[in-house]
Amino acid sequence: MVVRVVIVGGYGGMGQLFARLFKGEGCDVCITGPTERKGRKAAKELGVAYEKDNVTAVKEADVVVITVPIAVTADTIKEVAPAVNEGSLLMDLTSVKGWPCQLMAEHAGKAVEVIGTHPVFGPRVGSVDGQIFVLTPVRGKKWLSWLRDILERHNARIIDSTPEEHDEVMAVVQGLTHFAYISVGKTLKDLELDVKRSRHFSSPVYELMLDMIGRIIGQDPHLYAEIQMQNPRVIDVHNAFLKASGDLSSAVREKREPEFVEMMAEAARHFGDTERSMGRSDKAIGSLVAELKTLKNSIGEEMCLRHMYSGVLHYGVVEAVSADEVVLLDGGKRNVLKLSNLQVLGDAEMFDYKLGKYGTTSRDYSVILAEGADETFISELIVEDNDRVSSVAVKDIYQGEKLGEGVKSVCFGVEFIQEDVKGTDMELKDFFTRIGGRLR
Repeated sequence: MVVRVVIVGGYGGMGQLFARLFKGEGCDVCITGPTERKGRKAAKELGVAYEKDNVTAVKEADVVVITVPIAVTADTIKEVAPAVNEGSLLMDLTSVKGWPCQLMAEHAGKAVEVIGTHPVFGPRVGSVDGQIFVLTPVRGKKWLSWLRDILERHNARIIDSTPEEHDEVMAVVQGLTHFAYISVGKTLKDLELDVKRSRHFSSPVYELMLDMIGRIIGQDPHLYAEIQMQNPRVIDVHNAFLKASGDLSSAVREKREPEFVEMMAEAARHFGDTERSMGRSDKAIGSLVAELKTLKNSIGEEMCLRHMYSGVLHYGVVEAVSADEVVLLDGGKRNVLKLSNLQVLGDAEMFDYKLGKYGTTSRDYSVILAEGADETFISELIVEDNDRVSSVAVKDIYQGEKLGEGVKSVCFGVEFIQEDVKGTDMELKDFFTRIGGRLR
């Protein structure tokens, strides 16, 4: 049976992510949304259906996913839930779980299964692979098993919870985290600090903090406002944070060092395994310079880089590297790229890129070898030795009086990337000579 999934609000970032996920699982996917132009455009790009009217769409659905802004979630649930078929699944992707789960249970039929979910990540990550996914099931088991199986196949880190526990913990995990970083961002603005200039003086921890602040404040402020304002537990967390900040500030102003030290030590004791955090943060700090080192060590060599957000690939010879930029030469073109947005690709990915860009050509090489030479092993060795070769086939083996005793002629059909045909041809001929062969 093909499962029909309707994603209400499906042309937004999260909606599109889950449309791709369910389509990849073989589901028949339909997205909805009030703006027909946006909906049809997204549906075409995703290869799914579009329906403007929510109620019309969900009447034929096996699974209904609600992923709309928190501010309109309640009204959307009240509109959609009564139309969901008996035996189907109604679920949401809202970052608050208490009242959405309650509304779904109240307004959907008793035979409709209800699951609250919270993907604890944004659409920028691109997939659920390795990401936290919280499940707060309300009723029903059939569709819960179906959803869990999909998430497990895609390596999501599933957390089982209740709506109440979720909201209490998320008031800290999201509420406090976002509030603290947004507060620091506003402080930098109020101080009129030149953030770009400050990076020249930055410690690794400051550099990481700035990147995290930029990651948050550079996204949709309405979404972050809703996360702060729709979870009833957040205000209590704010109050605790402001009191702790005030206590620390008071100790600093009045130079009460023992009190400051004790507060910090108490926080460390409560925190627990600080050594583990040191190790993880060391890795994060190391990652800031790891690719920079790789690029600096690759000056004069070919590299392939991928833009982390657009997915665009950049290929060329590394000409120069600074703390912020890398210069690639691709033919006669000189590309200056920002390091912060780039990911260094491995040899296999670079090979695939060149294969797509240049295509391939083939050459036959007839080589006289010792009678006992293993032509299959030599074929494998050619592929390993030359990073432009895509495949090698043994096309013919000949032994006869014309060649003399103890030798044979092997014809190797070599397919390679059509980037530098003359250079690759010379490299292959040199290879055969190096292994003791003689070209005919």
